[in-house]
Amino acid sequence: MKRLLFIFISMAMIACNPNDEYSKGPDWSQIPTPDPEPEQPVDPKPEQPTTTTITPTTQNAPIGEDITGLRYTIGMQINVADNTFSTRLKEVADAGFKYVELKIKYSYGLHNKSDEQVNATFASMQQQMDQYGITVWSIHLPYEDKNWTSISASESIRKQSVEYILRALRLCANNFKSCKNYVLHASKSVSPSATAISQAHKSLMEMDEVAKQLGVRFCVENLVGSFCYTIDDLMAVIKPFDNVYATFDIGHANCKGYDVVEYLKAIGTKLGTVHMHDTAYKSGSDDHRLVGDGDIHTKNRPWGEVYKTMLKDNGYRGVFMFEPKDNQKATDVVARFNDIILKSYEELE
Repeated sequence: MKRLLFIFISMAMIACNPNDEYSKGPDWSQIPTPDPEPEQPVDPKPEQPTTTTITPTTQNAPIGEDITGLRYTIGMQINVADNTFSTRLKEVADAGFKYVELKIKYSYGLHNKSDEQVNATFASMQQQMDQYGITVWSIHLPYEDKNWTSISASESIRKQSVEYILRALRLCANNFKSCKNYVLHASKSVSPSATAISQAHKSLMEMDEVAKQLGVRFCVENLVGSFCYTIDDLMAVIKPFDNVYATFDIGHANCKGYDVVEYLKAIGTKLGTVHMHDTAYKSGSDDHRLVGDGDIHTKNRPWGEVYKTMLKDNGYRGVFMFEPKDNQKATDVVARFNDIILKSYEELE
């Protein structure tokens, strides 16, 4: 009985004193909060490499400069001819090209036209290129039957050849003001010799003076036969001149059997512009195939190594210029660049 009475009194006291400690529930603030579940690590997405398309310039970069992500702007040569220029220009523009090389052949060219006629023709061409937003990166000067390096021609013929080239240079510079690079062939049927190099120097001294006045430069091309196909001859011709550079034609070097990467390295920072096309190794045949239709990639050097060498060892920051045949489609040139050359280079990065 006493036990029951004690329980009753205790319950009554609690009811009358709700703030008593016995009436309180558990103190939740004193109960430790469990640590949160650790977040599961998320696999980071691989960083996408950033690429920068080079704005073409005649200033070569210092050797060893970081080339990560750099990509060349591509260009395409167009033969200058009244009946095909407009059609070809539209095709090239529609394929996405923004830079071209103009090829002025003697058979079309200037010898049977007055300066006024040539200026009118060139002015019309420049106007069309302006409409498409196309810039002239280089101009291939006439080369048929010009004897500026010949050792057998008389001095009067050498001087006539120099004057012919300079006339073309002045007319072009007057109309195509964006162009700073003028591709120059050595004379045909000239065997490599000290005399030929001496003749070349004599002519270049006269022509380079005019080029400097016009703010442009000559880029002497390595050829298939005749003079200036060997590395030694080409470099011997251009080295004495601070304003004369090389045009590296990869197809010419390949069909003569040269290691194209070693050829580029020998040129070094004297690389002024390029001609890209494919040929058969050691064939001697300069047939200007689409990239992949020859064997530069398989019998000489992978295209990616060529691309990397130009960026890294030459410091070349100009246009990656293609020199296709007139009947090759501009869209095919672009496709081969993306599918073969650029893919090959990206595999090296």
